[in-house]
Amino acid sequence: ATQSTTHEEKRRNGVRFQPPWGKHNPPATHRYKNVAKVFGVGINQTAFFPVVMIKDPYGWMGSECRHNYQTWWEHDYTDDGNGCPNLVNKRVLERVEPVEAMVHFPLEWVYYESLIDVWNKWYEEYEEQTFPMLHTRFEDLLFHGEEVTKLACDCVGGVFARKFQYIEGSAKENGMPIHEGANGLVNAMVQYGNPRNRLNGMTDRDRRYASESLNGELMSKFGYSAPPLPT
Repeated sequence: ATQSTTHEEKRRNGVRFQPPWGKHNPPATHRYKNVAKVFGVGINQTAFFPVVMIKDPYGWMGSECRHNYQTWWEHDYTDDGNGCPNLVNKRVLERVEPVEAMVHFPLEWVYYESLIDVWNKWYEEYEEQTFPMLHTRFEDLLFHGEEVTKLACDCVGGVFARKFQYIEGSAKENGMPIHEGANGLVNAMVQYGNPRNRLNGMTDRDRRYASESLNGELMSKFGYSAPPLPT
């Protein structure tokens, strides 16, 4: 891991690329049980203070449609965004049948009722943990990066050592195929600054299912709201 060619680890200031159990892995089943291949070896998992980033579920589903990582569910994604996120089975009309999703974590496969259930369960699990952590919204980091970063730095007793600098290119320009086409700063601002993009690819049935199934407490706590339902 220390010889990684895709990630630079700032060990001198204590800020790490990801938690030692892996940034894409749920804490209840992977903390203390899994060691991330990249910069996870030799790190005291008890002494690690994670920053947990939450994302608007509608924007997150759009991200999953473009780069699904290890999440699998029935959907078709085209250049115009149609066919995804496909929350409700289009072949079943007499009832609402969610499209099941499954995620391949390092230690197990986990099955979910739908892509909405993945979002709910992931953040519900972090809410249930008792170890210290800091939550921040993706959208706040995107549009108010310097302000949010300073607040996070103050929270952990850090000091800004250098002038804040925005990275204009994609943060995931590392040559990995799974990150191909990832947004840079300007494209991300255009994508997530337009509320209409939250509904890209969603049918009316998808929208109703999402509105009814999203965890209302999480949505309220982090300042998210479902778009108005179609009439």
